[in-house]
Amino acid sequence: MECKEVGNRFFREQKWVRAIQEYSKGLADSSLPADTRGLLLSNRSQCRLNLEEWDQAFEDADACLKLLPEHAKSIFRRGVAHEKLGRRNEALMDFARVVKAEPQNAAAIK
Repeated sequence: MECKEVGNRFFREQKWVRAIQEYSKGLADSSLPADTRGLLLSNRSQCRLNLEEWDQAFEDADACLKLLPEHAKSIFRRGVAHEKLGRRNEALMDFARVVKAEPQNAAAIK
């Protein structure tokens, strides 16, 4: 899918707003399979974390997890958003899920 590749290129270049725009274009395609939609949401969530858009980052990570319930990156991203929004208990639950799924994940252990 072209929007994902273009979005990923902007992501690598740390052009977060442009990446969000491309991921959003991709999400407008209602025929996308659930796993692709989930990955676009997860990537957009990370961009929003980088822009300190905590509420939107949470929403995207949470939406991804409805499609891909065990996606560790999105669980972690939702945890970061929870933490930044002052929801410490929810953040700790998400970080614990990540550590359980990926015991080597140093970021979640912190």
